[in-house]
Amino acid sequence: MSTALYVDAGIQASKYCNVGTFAVLVFDYCITLEAESQWVWHRKWTLVRFIFTISRYLPFFGIGMTFVAALRTQYYPGESCIGYGQASTVLHTVSVVAAEGLLITRIYASWNSKRLLTFLLIFSVICLVTAYIFSDTSLVPNSTNTSPIYISNTIRVEIPNPGDCLFLSGRNNVFNYAALLLYELVLSCLMLFIRFKRYKHTVGLLQRTFFHDTMKYMICITIMSLFSIFLTMFAPATWVSISDS
Repeated sequence: MSTALYVDAGIQASKYCNVGTFAVLVFDYCITLEAESQWVWHRKWTLVRFIFTISRYLPFFGIGMTFVAALRTQYYPGESCIGYGQASTVLHTVSVVAAEGLLITRIYASWNSKRLLTFLLIFSVICLVTAYIFSDTSLVPNSTNTSPIYISNTIRVEIPNPGDCLFLSGRNNVFNYAALLLYELVLSCLMLFIRFKRYKHTVGLLQRTFFHDTMKYMICITIMSLFSIFLTMFAPATWVSISDS
């Protein structure tokens, strides 16, 4: 016999936001499919196209798994969602790494420095490993998925989370967002330096579009990372999963 999983306003809002994110992903794919078919599909396979394909299509699996988890309302005895959650995390991580890899190729193409490329690759590995190590600790309060909530600010209640199937994230994810924020800030500074150092007097329409779109993307990721950090650290525990996707 199945058991209904715990739900409150925070968990319900998290479910809505993640389902909405999947809808936005599908919408974005549809409106950019024509451009992809024109500029990508007929080109030969290179490392850059391989990275692009991963960053383009793997999020459908990662966010799709989050979408399915958000729709779950029942728990069946003996069931465990730990493996499912770990697989989803891996897909999300690889998707982010691939997207950042595209930014690295843009910076390398605009500066053409193997030393800079080596630095960016090493720095990305350091950020990734550091975030993984710190996120596996309990350095922040309520870092586990079984977190206390308060009723009328007086009664403490432990949220039941059978089989780790509840749509709830730990606050230790803040280290992942912080690492991504740091990396985006470094890439943004490098891109601005290249723009005003090397292309100060030679910026045509192509270069202007290149730098403008890259900085627009980086600013969006920076804002979302900051939002996720504040949400993860200061919002009630059941609201933290809003930024999962």
